[in-house]
Amino acid sequence: MEGNQINKLRKNKWEGKKILVVEDVDTSNMYFKAALGKTDAHILWASNGIEALEIAQENDDIDLVLMDIHMPGMNGFEASRELRKKNKKLKIIIQTAYVLSGEREKSMKLGCTDFITKPINYKKLIHTIEKHI
Repeated sequence: MEGNQINKLRKNKWEGKKILVVEDVDTSNMYFKAALGKTDAHILWASNGIEALEIAQENDDIDLVLMDIHMPGMNGFEASRELRKKNKKLKIIIQTAYVLSGEREKSMKLGCTDFITKPINYKKLIHTIEKHI
């Protein structure tokens, strides 16, 4: 990516926005911290679907959720289904390393807003969030 593109992406400021990242892998969390760290968004963290639901219950002003599919306890599909029951307008972006046949379609049927695959490209991540936040 050229320097001008990187600088343009870094100008995305989401001050006043609240993003919940639901991810159980430490290296992925480190990536999200680096990628979202300069956006000025308030970032909340959950390591599984159960924690995500608890955090969402305590924070009814979440603007967007980055939801991993494959996690222990409650997976991303189940958590997304529960979140959608409580908030029809919440933006949920599914993220997964395992692009199995039908996962995108299943995500969309659950009412998820978008879908991105790992390894997550920084430009694509920012663009995907930007169009929904």
